[in-house]
Amino acid sequence: MTRGLAGSTDRECLAFGFDQFLINGCFTSDHGTRTEVKVAFTPEKEKQIFVNEQEITSFSRHIGTIPCITFTPQELSIVTGSPAERRKFIDTAICQYDRRYLSDLIQYRRILQQRNALLAHPGIHQQLAGLEIWTEQLATHAAAIISARKEFLSKYLGYFMGFFERITGSVSGNYSYYCSLGETEESGCIDSIKERFLQRYTELRAQEIQRKLTLAGPHRDDLRLFADGMEVRKYSSQGQQRSYLITMKLALRQFLQEMNGEPPLTLLDDLFSELDEQTAQQVLETLADCGQVLVTSTHEKKGMDTIACSITTLTG
Repeated sequence: MTRGLAGSTDRECLAFGFDQFLINGCFTSDHGTRTEVKVAFTPEKEKQIFVNEQEITSFSRHIGTIPCITFTPQELSIVTGSPAERRKFIDTAICQYDRRYLSDLIQYRRILQQRNALLAHPGIHQQLAGLEIWTEQLATHAAAIISARKEFLSKYLGYFMGFFERITGSVSGNYSYYCSLGETEESGCIDSIKERFLQRYTELRAQEIQRKLTLAGPHRDDLRLFADGMEVRKYSSQGQQRSYLITMKLALRQFLQEMNGEPPLTLLDDLFSELDEQTAQQVLETLADCGQVLVTSTHEKKGMDTIACSITTLTG
C-alpha cells in the first residue's frame, strides 16, 4: 500500500542512528506472476519505489498490485473513531480492485481542495462562474465515488454477515451507509446521482460561501456499524469492537479474493489481545483457509500448532 503498516511516517521508520532504509521484497501470485518491489528512503530524496527495477513516480499506480489485508490495534479507530476512518476503510478496499475508483478519488480530492480555496476567497461573489465549473467537476467525480461505494457495500454485506455469525455466533451484525446527499437508490444511475449533487450544491451555496467549505460530498459520508441493533462505536465493549473489526477484515479478505481471483496477503498485528478464548479459536480456524497469513502475538494460542502450515506466527 506504499506506506508503513502502523501509519508511521517514513522518517519514523528509520532505525535509530541511521539516515536511510532499504526494503526488498519478492512476491509470486497464485497465477505465477513474479513482482519484485524495492522501497528506498533517505531524508534528501524522500521515498522511492521500484517495481521490477522500474521506478514508479506515482505511488497510486502500485495500489492493488499486491492485494493486502491488515489488522493493527491502531485500526480500531475504524470502529471507534471518526467517519474519516470508516471512509478510509471503504476507499482502501475498493482501490485494491478498481483503478478507476482510485482515479476518481484522487481527482475528487484535488477538485475539492480547489473549490474550498475558491469558497474562502474574499472575492467569491465576483467568481461565481468559476465556482460553477469546479462544482460541475466535483459532482461528476462525487457521483462515481458514491455509486462505487454503494455497489461495494451491497456486495460486501453478504460476506460480512456470514463471517460475523461464524466469529461471534450472532447473526445481527450490520451496517448502513450515511450519505450527505440523503437517501440514494442502492444501484442509482451515476447521472441521476450527479444531478442530485448539483441540486444540493445549489441549495447549499449561501451556507458554503458563509462557512468557506464544501458541505456535501463523499468526504462527509459515514459508515455506521451495528451489532444487535446497537451502534458498535457507542455501546460495545473493547473486546466486542475488536472482534467486529476482525470480522470486517476477514470478510474483506474473502471479498477481495473473489474480486481478484486469488487470496490477498493477510497481516495481523497483536491479533488476540482482548479476545475471549472461544472467539480467538474461531478466528484461528477461519485463518487456516486464508492463504498466506502473518500473525504477531505476545503468546501462542491453543491449537495454533495444528494450522502452522498456513499461518506464520511471530511471538515474543
